[in-house]
Amino acid sequence: MPDARRVVIVTGATSGLGRATAVLFAARGASVVAAGRRVPEGEALVQEVVDTGGDLAFVATDVRRVDDCEALAAAAMDRYGRIDVLVNNAGTEGEEPIVDSHEVTEAQWDDVVDTNLKGAFFCCRHALAHMRRQQSGVVLNIASINAIEGPARMAAYSASKAALVQLSRTLAVEYVHDGIRVNAVVVGGVDTPQAERTRAAIRRHVLGTDDPPVPPAPKRRNPLVYAPDEAARTLVLFADDDALMTGATIALDRAMTAGSMASTMIYMTSAGIWTKPY
Repeated sequence: MPDARRVVIVTGATSGLGRATAVLFAARGASVVAAGRRVPEGEALVQEVVDTGGDLAFVATDVRRVDDCEALAAAAMDRYGRIDVLVNNAGTEGEEPIVDSHEVTEAQWDDVVDTNLKGAFFCCRHALAHMRRQQSGVVLNIASINAIEGPARMAAYSASKAALVQLSRTLAVEYVHDGIRVNAVVVGGVDTPQAERTRAAIRRHVLGTDDPPVPPAPKRRNPLVYAPDEAARTLVLFADDDALMTGATIALDRAMTAGSMASTMIYMTSAGIWTKPY
């Protein structure tokens, strides 16, 4: 369904799910403001979209900086005069995703929480001011299965994503009478560069090696994994004007938070081959 030049901001748009989402919104007719820290990747994204007839502008943005969040919203308003959709996708699990909680430093904590929670809030804060004047708008806050589950050694990430879910509920209630919808999307199993970094970190903790599993995994589709463009199609649907839900926490995770991972662990434990979390 064409987006009829709706104006869409996507943060964390230089790779993974954010990039796929920005490309798809543009392909469906939206004017996209893509935000990210990596300027060369952002410029390449602009070229790719423009070459295929789309409309996308890149704004170098570090969402950990409140001034950058404000400047991002201002850039969208200066260029297009409105903001219809904000996809708060920028997120990090940290430079080292797997860290014992008793060894987490203040800098590690701040990096994760400032990106995932503070950045999302201040992008919301500055976009909502314009959406409220329009009396319309959609915010999608990209959370994680870690907002529901509690994997070991990911305290900052899990806490920030759980807080993002509650923030989404709060904003949905606060702005429901302004025609603004806010939902949290609990994402899991999307095959992104960040997901691979986390897998590598887990291998280091469990196996003591950075090497991929041996023998290699069979070349077949993993039923628990989405490609970024698959997940992006669902996000575009959630942002559609016909998607009336607000204040919802929506699982886009191949049934992980419904119990698929717990089911696996239960069977492993019953078989005597599971001892404790990694």
